[in-house]
Amino acid sequence: MSNDVLVLVLGGCLLGAIQLLVGLAIGVWVRRPDPTVMRRGKYDLQQAGTYAKRLQTLATEMSSIVDDHCSELQQASQLLAVDGGPDDERIAAMVSNVISEIVHANQGLQAKLDTAESRLQQQAVEIEAHISRSLTDPLTGLPNRREFNERLEERMSAWNRRQEVFSLLMLDVDHFKKLNDHYGHLAGDQVLATLGGVLRGAIRREDKAARYGGEEFAVLLPGTTLSQAAIVAHKIREAILQTIVAHHDHRLTFTVSIGLATIQPGEAVESLIQRADEALYAAKGAGRNCAFAHNGAECLLADGEVSADQANQTSKSPASDLMALIAAPQPAELLAADSSSATFSAFLSRDIISSSLAETCQELRKFLEQRKEPEADRPPSQR
Repeated sequence: MSNDVLVLVLGGCLLGAIQLLVGLAIGVWVRRPDPTVMRRGKYDLQQAGTYAKRLQTLATEMSSIVDDHCSELQQASQLLAVDGGPDDERIAAMVSNVISEIVHANQGLQAKLDTAESRLQQQAVEIEAHISRSLTDPLTGLPNRREFNERLEERMSAWNRRQEVFSLLMLDVDHFKKLNDHYGHLAGDQVLATLGGVLRGAIRREDKAARYGGEEFAVLLPGTTLSQAAIVAHKIREAILQTIVAHHDHRLTFTVSIGLATIQPGEAVESLIQRADEALYAAKGAGRNCAFAHNGAECLLADGEVSADQANQTSKSPASDLMALIAAPQPAELLAADSSSATFSAFLSRDIISSSLAETCQELRKFLEQRKEPEADRPPSQR
């Protein structure tokens, strides 16, 4: 009977030690680094290797403790198997000694397991923080190009498996080098940081905006067709046009050019990026501050967009004609060339002139008429 009790006690202690070791192994497995992390550069591999060595050392310690338990249990089993067996007092002393040692070892094992759990949690936080830093642009707070490329690959996988359409926008800050040269790089950084905030506020939660490089940004639009992407591009441009960046005593404004493209059947991700880039260059070639879309065959002005060149062509008005006349080297010749322009009202209707400007306009009219007179007819003070 005593032998059975001893075997049960020792077996229970061994089972407890094995359960603790299994719990540790499960903890290591659950807290293991994401396999994708292992592909994120040499530094990530070094970090993961360091954590793996720490866990290996801890596992070796656990294995050593379990081996000690097994050795003690084997000695006890051999002692009980001796012919005639020990007397009751020796059995009681042996059981008490073995149980005391196993309990003490289990307590140490539990303490090591708690320490290991704490280390695993701390290392998991460190890994998450490191991953976050390595995937985020510090200036704008947006994902960087590496993170964006991974999200783009995910969209491509969804497209290839389930034909989930998506679109890509490429943005570039217009005349960014001139802005840096004139106001300084700190002003340029403020513009980029501000643009990051504008993009976050102009897109949906499921959309992904990122700093692609330098003054170039990219926006991934899941479940978005080309015409829908054009609406998003227009919304982004309008939001930027209303944005003012305060830099010291200056109030800076800026514009962006946008190129967009939607994934097409059988298309590779490189082709999609190239088409969006071509649309971006088309927008810049059209005068900037507009959006162009690549439909798979050619780059066209996005729906609802007006290029800068078109805006300049449609901005003519009597007032602008008058300003051109004043800036001309010989306004009198322009007036003489067109008899319909001989009167001031041909350039700016009097019914839209406010009373506060009437006197100034009258003086301007006299000035133009005097310039029409031959120089010999003018008073000496006006020659």
